[in-house]
Amino acid sequence: MKISMLLSSKAWMAFVISITGLLLLSSCGKDDDITPEPVGPAKVKYVNTVQGSASQDLYVNDAKKSTEPVAYGNASAYLDITSGVNVFKVQDAGTTTVNATSQAYQIPIGIYFSIFYHKLGTGAYTAFAIEDNMSAPTAGKAKVRFFNLNSFLSTSTPISISTVGQTEILVPKLEYGQASIYFEVNPGAQFTFTATGVTSAPVFNGGIVAGKNYTIWIDGASATSLAGHAILQN
Repeated sequence: MKISMLLSSKAWMAFVISITGLLLLSSCGKDDDITPEPVGPAKVKYVNTVQGSASQDLYVNDAKKSTEPVAYGNASAYLDITSGVNVFKVQDAGTTTVNATSQAYQIPIGIYFSIFYHKLGTGAYTAFAIEDNMSAPTAGKAKVRFFNLNSFLSTSTPISISTVGQTEILVPKLEYGQASIYFEVNPGAQFTFTATGVTSAPVFNGGIVAGKNYTIWIDGASATSLAGHAILQN
């Protein structure tokens, strides 16, 4: 299934993330036709990908959920929420300034997922969800996935991702707004990012440790630069 993002431009119709079990709230029939769904715990972390932003707080259904504000390039720990319909808001820490509001998500019991606070190429801000795979990697390995969030790059300028020391390209083509599958890699693995027109893309060392799962999201200060950021999931 696909999650629709809070996007306006035609190009952003491609900005969708395929996940399992995380659904946008759809219209229903009469209230008396609805059987109440059981509720239980779920886990969410939030990620600040907006360069130059203030540290951000997360609100869930208008209630403050974050315990520590999150600065650009960082992520919170997983926070406890209740399954069911949830709307997420990202606000400047300690203020009432709402920068982005997600769509309403029907959150399943037991799911782990991340809310990304992101600035689109149009200058608008968005908050959207992506499910996190928490299954353990093979012994002695780590699991990583990659997420292209460089809004300066168009969908016609994908990123290519390689593992240092390996001849085979790990991800040949990752367009803006796309997340890759998870890959098992060796601990200490480092990565290179390339794209047409990019002149600055340092080798990325995310401190990869065996037995851990990571999301590596990639942005840049312009269309000529790429930089990686690692989120530890477990």
